[in-house]
Amino acid sequence: MQLSEFPSSKPIIQVPNWALFLLFFAYALPGTIGHAPWRGDDVLHIAATASLLREGHWLTPYLAGTPYTDWPPLTYWLGAITGKLFSWLLPMHDAIRLSMVAALAVFVWFLRQAAKEFYGREVASATVLLTLGSLGLLIHAHEMQPQIVVLACSALNLYGLTCLRTRARTGALILGAASGAAFLANGLIGLALTLPLFAVAVAVFPECRGKAFFRAAAWGLLPLLALTLIWPILLAIFDSAYLGAWWANQLEQIQPHTGHLQQFKTLSNLLGWFTWPLWPVAAWSLWFRRGRYVDFGHAFPIAALCLALWIAITTGPLRPANVLPLLPALIPMAAAELCRLRRGASNAFDWFGVLTFSILGLFLWLAWTGLNLGWPAALSRNVARIMPGYHPSWMMLELIIASLLSGAWIISLFKVPFFPLRGAVHWALGVTLTWGLATTLWLSWFDYDKNYNQISAQIVSAIQAQPDSAQTCVIGRDTGDVQRAGLYYFGNFKLATANTSSCKLMLSYVAGKRDLPVIEPGWQLVWQANRGRGRLQEKFALYRQ
Repeated sequence: MQLSEFPSSKPIIQVPNWALFLLFFAYALPGTIGHAPWRGDDVLHIAATASLLREGHWLTPYLAGTPYTDWPPLTYWLGAITGKLFSWLLPMHDAIRLSMVAALAVFVWFLRQAAKEFYGREVASATVLLTLGSLGLLIHAHEMQPQIVVLACSALNLYGLTCLRTRARTGALILGAASGAAFLANGLIGLALTLPLFAVAVAVFPECRGKAFFRAAAWGLLPLLALTLIWPILLAIFDSAYLGAWWANQLEQIQPHTGHLQQFKTLSNLLGWFTWPLWPVAAWSLWFRRGRYVDFGHAFPIAALCLALWIAITTGPLRPANVLPLLPALIPMAAAELCRLRRGASNAFDWFGVLTFSILGLFLWLAWTGLNLGWPAALSRNVARIMPGYHPSWMMLELIIASLLSGAWIISLFKVPFFPLRGAVHWALGVTLTWGLATTLWLSWFDYDKNYNQISAQIVSAIQAQPDSAQTCVIGRDTGDVQRAGLYYFGNFKLATANTSSCKLMLSYVAGKRDLPVIEPGWQLVWQANRGRGRLQEKFALYRQ
């Protein structure tokens, strides 16, 4: 490990780059490959990418045969590229999901570079470790998620801002490319998360003013205009109806509302756990640097945090994925302070992580032995009751990987030296351990409950068993985008989205503890299936007219 001098004159130890690369791939690959698409955003966006590959909708995203206007096409283009490149080696959904590994790598790399420019090279390792140790990032980093592409654009944007003072043209080109890519990833919200930060540079720093600076910064308009205008112009030429529907959806998404503030307890709980362990350290950093908020290293992260927080609180639905834009600002702020924590606080942060992830790892192993070996007996009964109908199965390779991860964790408890980043090392290793155990020992468990492979096959078989099924369309009742995506990806079947007299079959869906809705006279139940339990329960029913 390398010694470097921190501004507080305390020597700190940097984690070697080879160790960070190894940790990144140990974090990113398990759970990204090796399983079928899980219900939720994963199957939704994989199905939209599969539609692009199967039917050639490169200009306009489609979902199960209908135009999909919730997200612009950049995420699906990236997924289609990796799907084409790696489908010979991996199942299509795994190949598509590899695009998220690339986006996550861009996010980590440029956030690390930006943090080095803001606070010095001492925070480089801390930035990577805190990124991999962030609880809110964990699930979404391993699914097909457009917000991960937005994070990559935000990190690139922050790095471009750091270049403005000394290399105005280079910084402007990077800013224009980052903002334009954010637009192609998340539309107007993507622009709102990145473009206004250029105004912060002009307002705060005298060197970012004057004719010479603006002449150099004008170069940034080239990538910005190219990326924000070419796609809408092509839509106006070839599919103006889609452009109108997409634009109306964009205006609705960016419209501010106060709905989240009316659920303040739910909102604060979400922000609290999602940004753990970043927010306590970042809050201390803000307090410690009070009075210096307009300095170079603080102005941009603080402005980016305020911007992301405003968008997360006042736009869109209240869901964890929409809080992801907070991370590019919180991580560098927390990393800068983590390197100068007092010994007591640093040790407390370390031991809290060690204790938490050791208990979690032990519980996952005990629950697995209870499910597969019958010991402990009480835990075995409880685990089996949670997932009725599940038959335990495991593979030797998964058991070996889980054992290696557990061994690496135990070794780290004794071999990682005491230095300011020890807590961050254990948080990153602990998150990697927990996720690795969940996606090896418990992968078949999650697959049983979370993917639509089996239920889609049952639905398609039930439809095909009906007379004249080839000529009969199926209308969906209360089926959302996720259910339509699952049927399309696994069964290559498209539900009708509008009720027509020609639809002789109807698929009804309800989630949670609710009962299936009462169906109008004239419809006969021909098939029904339930899966899961409690709030995760799902009910499907097929009716024939």
